[in-house]
Amino acid sequence: MEILYQSSSFSTVKVVHGDELLAESILISTDFEAVGRLVADLKSFRIKDARWDVYRSPGNSMNGGKELPELTGVEAYFSAGGFLRRAAGDEAGGLPRELLAECVKGIIQAETFIFIARGYPSAKAYEDYWDKIYLNVCRYYSNLERIARRWFDYIGDYHRAGNLFNRFLHCRVCRRDDRYLTASGSFSDSFHELGVRVDLNDKGAIIDCAGNFLRAPDQVCLENREHVFKLIGKEIARMEKKEIGELVGGPQGCNHLVDLIHGIGKAVTVSLGINGEK
Repeated sequence: MEILYQSSSFSTVKVVHGDELLAESILISTDFEAVGRLVADLKSFRIKDARWDVYRSPGNSMNGGKELPELTGVEAYFSAGGFLRRAAGDEAGGLPRELLAECVKGIIQAETFIFIARGYPSAKAYEDYWDKIYLNVCRYYSNLERIARRWFDYIGDYHRAGNLFNRFLHCRVCRRDDRYLTASGSFSDSFHELGVRVDLNDKGAIIDCAGNFLRAPDQVCLENREHVFKLIGKEIARMEKKEIGELVGGPQGCNHLVDLIHGIGKAVTVSLGINGEK
């Protein structure tokens, strides 16, 4: 078996200077090394500083970096997407925008450990807020009547200071002795852990797959394993992220599973030499 391509991304959110959050998202792969960075106010999540740097790219064609003062004052929360698109656009093939979006996702996840500073009087008030804004968005919040474990029952009494959140996503594509491909990916963050493997023929179509969750907030989340098998017959390298989301469950699915499959698809795209933005 020959390794064709590897990609690893890491996101982390830390408290710095007592009242600021530092979020970084780092990509290191066979063809890229890059980082996106946000500094935001701990209470308001308003961005104070934003920057991206690409250190290595194919032919060094996308190398460079830039401060993004246009993002100053923007809340690093669910509504930040449009601001990121306008500020970063398609520079460096859209990679800086993706990295900064991962920083925002990390800040949203880190909120679990600083909800008091964010203005929520109790853990229950914070849970009630998420029950409302995320209703029918993923399998957990689409089945609140079925869940056996609430969010803070899952988190427990553990409180963090300094480091608030970490996320890893790794993908690998190998050529087998029969010339077919095997692509695998693993996703692990402070709250979730899952893995997926797909086998592809010489045309890029998935002929077999497997996957499961190792950690998740509730048993209902583990049911997302059933969606992995819907990938059979699909050409993963040609699937847009929205299409993947619709295929693997929509509101009955898992955003983290979508992120992982999309990451595997991008790795397969490079390995097959298929061009075009995913």
